[in-house]
Amino acid sequence: MGTLYVVQCFHEVDGDVVADKPILHGMEQLARHRAELLAEERDGVLVYAQAADADRGEYSEPVILAKYGRVPHPEQQSLRQAG
Repeated sequence: MGTLYVVQCFHEVDGDVVADKPILHGMEQLARHRAELLAEERDGVLVYAQAADADRGEYSEPVILAKYGRVPHPEQQSLRQAG
C-alpha cells in the first residue's frame, strides 16, 4: 500500500460548500505547498494523507494534515476518493 497526499479544494454555492476535483500528490511537502497557494483563491482547502491500494480498491481512513478556510466537517462529507 502506498500513501496518497490529497489536496481537496472547496467552493461555496448558495451557502453550501462543494468539493472540486481532488489533486493527488506523491509527496506531503508538495501537497502542503500546493494547498497554501490554492488557499488564496478558494473558499476552502483541505490536505490529507491516505494509505491506498488502488488495484484492490482499499483505502485507509484519511489523516487530515492541514485546513484552510471553509471546509465541511469530516463526518458530513466522505473524504474517500473513488478509484
